[in-house]
Amino acid sequence: MKTLVLCIDRDNDFGEKAGIASPIIGRKANLEAAQKLALKDPEDTDSNCLFSAISTYESMEDAEIATICGDKRVGVVSDSILAKQLDEVLEKVKPDKVILVTDGAEDEYIIPIISSRIKIDSLKRVVVKQSQTLEGTYYLITKLMKEEKLQRKIMLPIAIILLIWGFAIIFGSFSLGLSSIFIVLGAYLLVRVLHIEEPVVRAFKEFVLGLKIGRMTVFSTILSFFIIILAFVSEVELLKNANLKTLEYVIKFLNDTIWWIIIAILNIALGRFIDVYFKEKRVLWSYSIVPFSLVAFGLIFSASLTILLEIIREKSIQSIFSEYVLSVPFLAKITGGILVAFIGSVLYHILEDIYGKE
Repeated sequence: MKTLVLCIDRDNDFGEKAGIASPIIGRKANLEAAQKLALKDPEDTDSNCLFSAISTYESMEDAEIATICGDKRVGVVSDSILAKQLDEVLEKVKPDKVILVTDGAEDEYIIPIISSRIKIDSLKRVVVKQSQTLEGTYYLITKLMKEEKLQRKIMLPIAIILLIWGFAIIFGSFSLGLSSIFIVLGAYLLVRVLHIEEPVVRAFKEFVLGLKIGRMTVFSTILSFFIIILAFVSEVELLKNANLKTLEYVIKFLNDTIWWIIIAILNIALGRFIDVYFKEKRVLWSYSIVPFSLVAFGLIFSASLTILLEIIREKSIQSIFSEYVLSVPFLAKITGGILVAFIGSVLYHILEDIYGKE
């Protein structure tokens, strides 16, 4: 039975630091790769891992050795690249089982990808020996702090927390600083857990590019953000002294801010419409239904919240039905919402017939 000794480099240090293309198949190619990386960065654990893999390979009969590398954007991007390279290696080598050699838990994240394709016979984790003295520990920490991966994952959130806390102390608002830290930490952990780092980074780059070239979408989004914030803050101040139950407070808050939210969304859609028109010289005719849909939603949603408020205030169903459901304002909102939605739907289909064919 043929055995494949497989070395994993999830963040592509061989490619980034030593300029080596992967997958790397064969003892000679892997030895050269390990030597090149060791010369470029003697402290990188991936070269030690590969030397260990070569040692394991040499102790076996009927075996082959290969190294697959991912991408510095560790996550979905790197793992998809590793999966493709693994398929390529398996196609060329045609092994019956795999001995997996890694330098840490991060590389072992792709074990399910490997085990779904071939049997893993053994797992070998390579741990580099370090000095146990205080000086050695200090040196190790300082070197780790220079690693880009560690900076992004650990140093960045710590730096943000310290900055927020420092500004909070300067302005004399410890509670605001503490709450801001919790919000930032929560958002950061949420991004990490949901693996949406790439979309977030891409959105930030798009935002910066939009500022440079003057995209209306960026400025309309910023304006909409402040519209929503001002609406929320104003409503909180307005309801501060109101003696309301929790659910009643939430419904009242939504009812009073819904139109500001709709205005903000319309503002973003308008910015996008203008950008596409001037950049691509085309009209987003599909956006024609957005104002109608939002206005219809606002009317029906506002009318529904008004009825819910009366139910929470423990009024009888009979009085609610006679005083509010059959009232002119409620019927006008519901009828107006349905009518506006109908007009928007008809207009959408007309424009689709005209521009869709073009």
